[in-house]
Amino acid sequence: MDDMRKELLKALGYSEKAVDVLDAELHYGELDGPTISVRHQAGCGDVLMLDLRIEENIIRDAAFRFVGCSGLQASASGVAEMVIGKSIDEAERIEMQDIVDWLEGLPRNKFECAEASSITLHKAIAEYRARTKMADS
Repeated sequence: MDDMRKELLKALGYSEKAVDVLDAELHYGELDGPTISVRHQAGCGDVLMLDLRIEENIIRDAAFRFVGCSGLQASASGVAEMVIGKSIDEAERIEMQDIVDWLEGLPRNKFECAEASSITLHKAIAEYRARTKMADS
């Protein structure tokens, strides 16, 4: 990412950490053979796809793809980074404000992106729990 874009994002209210996450494209991509893969469309029309690799109820890896804005990309990167190594129960407690706090700030009008990322994570966990319950039956 060029310096001009970095400065613009900071001027819009993205924290230094959020800009660094965007620049690194942290966890952007697709997992080979994910345990669970979900898609969520936010109210604004942005779409987030989240892949999780789960072993023994621990999230071992996470990746995402998206169609949307920088706020969604930063939030999805944050969610992916936050959940790796966590149990399903721990990850399930991650909410919108946790993502904003982890990123050290987003523009207020991008909090809906953090909310969409949280919803997508919760959707993935719910689907994982449903599949696990069905397999145990």
